[in-house]
Amino acid sequence: MSKEEPSPYEKLYNKAKWKTLDKYLSMAKQENLNEEEAKKYFDERVVHDKRVPKAQFIPIVSKHPHGYQMDTFINNKEAGGLNYLMFININTRKAYAYPMNGKGAREVLTALHKFVNDVPHVYSITSDEDAAYLSSTVLDFMREKNIKYRTTTENNHNVLGIINRFMRTIRDAIGENRFIQPKEMHDLVNIYNNSPHRSLDNKAPNDITPEDEIKYIQKNARINPYHFNPGEKVRLVLEKEPFGKRRSNLSNESYIVDSQKGNQFVVKSKDGSTSSFPGYRLLRTRDKRIKVAERLNEGKEGIIEKIYNFDEDTGKYDLKWEGVEGDDAFARQTIRDVRRGNPLVLGTAERQYWLEQKKNYERQIKAGQKVEGKPIPDKIMKYI
Repeated sequence: MSKEEPSPYEKLYNKAKWKTLDKYLSMAKQENLNEEEAKKYFDERVVHDKRVPKAQFIPIVSKHPHGYQMDTFINNKEAGGLNYLMFININTRKAYAYPMNGKGAREVLTALHKFVNDVPHVYSITSDEDAAYLSSTVLDFMREKNIKYRTTTENNHNVLGIINRFMRTIRDAIGENRFIQPKEMHDLVNIYNNSPHRSLDNKAPNDITPEDEIKYIQKNARINPYHFNPGEKVRLVLEKEPFGKRRSNLSNESYIVDSQKGNQFVVKSKDGSTSSFPGYRLLRTRDKRIKVAERLNEGKEGIIEKIYNFDEDTGKYDLKWEGVEGDDAFARQTIRDVRRGNPLVLGTAERQYWLEQKKNYERQIKAGQKVEGKPIPDKIMKYI
């Protein structure tokens, strides 16, 4: 059966560089096409942008005292160059900076030791997914110090807004791309910590008392202004591109809301892959012309239905995604990917898998069967 020949209006649309009505009608006129038919085709073919409501941002607050954000201040891009590991208290805004030779796991660990020595009562640390932060040595340190460690995803770097603004303040103070020696960095951080902050009712971070921090939490910890029900269709509000023009405010395809995770909403595509977004990045749609996306985030994330096997040599799990059929339902993922966002915490599927392994091991011992090794590897056991 031969494929149907596209209409002249479709051919014109496909070769149109800019998908705007005025441009399309202008080209249609040049091609001697009927203007009314061209407009009708364009209206049916193109999903127009909706007005995106003003974003309602939730203040970045640690609901517990002693919550920190962490990031690396790139001072010298050369290997082994002088950089700084930065920390800032989310509520009091008190900042710290520790010199590092390079930005590898060993240097990060050394800086972390110094930080925890200076600030012994760290409750939590949030950072991005830098490979050095997710190294086994750094994760072991976080676990041993009983620090709740979380990471952000690429869709919600605003979570790190406090430390991003702090580092921007440092750069603005000395000029972009200027090298900073340790003594100067110490002085800059000291000035920052002794300067009044509008967000702190014009108090300086060094002047904030434990009572002030509790009041700050009570004042700024708010209920999420966004609410989406599981099963709702949403489009993604596209982030602004600092360079270049963008012709659309919203994604061309839609996604299905799966659940809420903290202040984030988990959405999924047809193949079951998922990603998390803050509420201001989502907009409900009932437009039947908006098709549900086949895939999301290159299929890197999903809701795990079951884990079947763990390869100790590679450190990877064999698993099945929930709500996915065929070969796409099965995947092999690293421990890091399975625990994305909470690198020190075993998820439900991971914990259930190891519970079953332990039971099987005990049953074999009870039956008098010869078993080798441990039911749960040490690299896993230390997180249980």
